[in-house]
Amino acid sequence: MTTTAIDSKSKQFWAIVGGMLLLLVIVLYYVSFRWLLDYYWSYRDYVHGYLVPFFSAWLLWDRRDMLKLDELKGSFWGVPIVIATAVCAIYFDYEFRHVIKAFTLVPMIGGLVLLVGGGHAIRWAWPGIAFLSFMIPIPGRYSSLLSQELQKIGTSISVFVLQTLGIPAVAEGNIIQLTKSRLGVVEACSGIRMLVLFFAASVGAALYLRHRDPIVRIVIGLSAPPIAIIANVARITITAFLYENVSEELGEKIFHDLAGWLMMPIAIALLWLETALLDRLFVVPEHEAPLAFGAVVPRGPEPGEERTVPPGGTRAP
Repeated sequence: MTTTAIDSKSKQFWAIVGGMLLLLVIVLYYVSFRWLLDYYWSYRDYVHGYLVPFFSAWLLWDRRDMLKLDELKGSFWGVPIVIATAVCAIYFDYEFRHVIKAFTLVPMIGGLVLLVGGGHAIRWAWPGIAFLSFMIPIPGRYSSLLSQELQKIGTSISVFVLQTLGIPAVAEGNIIQLTKSRLGVVEACSGIRMLVLFFAASVGAALYLRHRDPIVRIVIGLSAPPIAIIANVARITITAFLYENVSEELGEKIFHDLAGWLMMPIAIALLWLETALLDRLFVVPEHEAPLAFGAVVPRGPEPGEERTVPPGGTRAP
């Protein structure tokens, strides 16, 4: 597809156009921004939404070496994208569908970047634009469907770990029956509910490691579900151990307060370990430059032949 270029007479003109488009986004999505901020404040599982725009901006800064200002040419293909997205945003605002309207922010920004900078700007900015989708919460019913199977897996693994550690535990659905108390994984599933947060961390790490092997980046980006399960199993296991061996009061405090804040550090540590392991498994070979035609390859010493040391040099091992 050929890109229809928009002739720019001056940088000041495009600066004014960019400012007007930014003002359009602020006016059109002002209600959505307020709703998102209130949602982050009310639901701690989406507190990472405050940081998503800053990380997106940092991704753009990290990729600044790919941006060539002399190759920026606006494209009229951005016009239909912006108009269609604006119409959808107004309609969803009228229908009070805040989540769907918030999702339209991503194609709106993509259309504006295409309109102002063309395909070159899109190739530079697409990771930062796509990452903005993690600031938008998943509707509750879809989140519940996604978490049900993960809760069952988390319960089974937690019971296995507890029994391995010598702590009597039996699974009754999503409830773990201990000797002195019952532990509900439905209530303890903060690690499962924070699956979006773990996906944001995994995808963010994959986008940041843009110079690594593509297989490594794909594996890291798809590692959110196992990381969520491992982090949640660790939380449940520690809580059950405190219930059985220390006190139920301390277990309640760790379970409901401190453990929730420790989920993200645990996920970051697991991502770091995963990246270090993958770097050892997928080693990029170093390719030597080919010899020029007619170049003489130095002959190594024959068996039993002593190596010669050049003046001022050192003997090679």
